[in-house]
Amino acid sequence: MFLKKLSIFLACVGIVISFSCAGIEKGKDFATGIISHDVDEKLFSQVPDEKKDAINPLLDMVNDAKDHLELAKALVNKREAELDLEKAKKGVAKIKLQITEAELNLEKMRAVQSEGLGDPKKVNQQVAKLEAKVYKLKGEEAKKKAKVENAKLVVKETQEKIENLETKSQKEDLDSKTKNGDVETKTKK
Repeated sequence: MFLKKLSIFLACVGIVISFSCAGIEKGKDFATGIISHDVDEKLFSQVPDEKKDAINPLLDMVNDAKDHLELAKALVNKREAELDLEKAKKGVAKIKLQITEAELNLEKMRAVQSEGLGDPKKVNQQVAKLEAKVYKLKGEEAKKKAKVENAKLVVKETQEKIENLETKSQKEDLDSKTKNGDVETKTKK
């Protein structure tokens, strides 16, 4: 009996400790939400401009890093879009194979029908089913071709975005080299 009460007591203590730890973690999350780790821009604006000059290159580096990250994301999106395009093309090829197989079977059954072979009722039903199958597959083919066209547009859009980001990055590199050249020229004088 004593062991049973002891085990219940220990289980209760374990539960209380678990909830206490969870409460402490929630409290930490709450506290870090209130206390910001970012810079107070109002205070920073009061720093004299000559001291900000040392910070500007770091700001440029942060902006460059953001641009590189955006470019990397765009490249990944392009690869995914290209993969989607290839999958869509595969779907079109697959449906075309199914259409040609269905058309082949339809022509075979039409040949059987024209020769009057087999049970005419069953042959006519089979011809009708195959005609319906061909039309249904052609409808699916149209949908898959539309997916291909949409995938091509996505690839084109992502490529244009990449080109714009690369152009922007090259322009910023040129601007920063020009600024550094101006600084070096001023230093040499």
